[in-house]
Amino acid sequence: MRFSETARGYWLALLATVLWSTVFPLVRVLPESLSPVELAFWRWLFTFLCMVPFGLTALKTHWSLVCDNWKWLLPAGVLGFSAYSILMFEAGHTTDATNMSLIAATAPVFMAFLACTFMGERLSPLQFVGLAVAVTGVVVLVLDGDWRHLADLSFTMGDLWMLVAAFLFAIYSMLVRRRPAALPQKVFMMAMLVCSVLALSPMMAVSAIRPDYVLPDGMTMLIMLYIAAIPTLTGYLLWNRSVEYIGAARAGIVYYSIPLFSSLEAVVFLHEQVSFSQITGGVLIIGGILLSSLNILKTLRRS
Repeated sequence: MRFSETARGYWLALLATVLWSTVFPLVRVLPESLSPVELAFWRWLFTFLCMVPFGLTALKTHWSLVCDNWKWLLPAGVLGFSAYSILMFEAGHTTDATNMSLIAATAPVFMAFLACTFMGERLSPLQFVGLAVAVTGVVVLVLDGDWRHLADLSFTMGDLWMLVAAFLFAIYSMLVRRRPAALPQKVFMMAMLVCSVLALSPMMAVSAIRPDYVLPDGMTMLIMLYIAAIPTLTGYLLWNRSVEYIGAARAGIVYYSIPLFSSLEAVVFLHEQVSFSQITGGVLIIGGILLSSLNILKTLRRS
């Protein structure tokens, strides 16, 4: 059975979200002394170094094409990689996990809005229903099934940073669609990584020249290396290809499964307990994804 490009796009988006979800349990064991800039710098520097053996020669070969597209490659790398990571880590310093999870879930909504407004993408009524069901699942998950928790939410600067981060990821997903067919995926990724590392280097230099600055220990570096090589590099490559196949709006619906997978991984690796609200939220998230991809499932059944 051969998958259509649309079906392949959904599977790639799902794989990317599974890989990204593994970051959240790992971030919990990283030292709190690391600043958002440091976390972002080591993440993208290691990702860049992992990509060099595969992309440096290709980058040189297609350098003229990269230069022709720098006006959108630069913001894609800086906004989608550097700025997003800094804002996400910064938000964690001044807001709680419930608020962060709820606000992060707005990213696919931004994707759908931007895709429909600026990219001419259209969602079917069934896909809109799936989007609404998935949103409900995320809210149930982060509120622990008790809607009264909404009254306890207080908004801080961290909430604003997380909202901006979610919007930046939506913009990044729009920019990914502009990759010309002649620009290979690895060259595209390599160019954005260069932009990201260059943007972060001056800020990291300011942190490193402090008299009390200390390099992260070996275990921290190993965790950051894993985050760079597997969830970051592999996840972004899968996501970029998925957006090419099915568009940012449809890929964004699958993005809602991140809280579900993060919860499951926390149970396995951190031995956290599974609650009824997590089961309910997970069912709603999966149901929303299945609803929005119902036409794809019918196509696969016929093939």
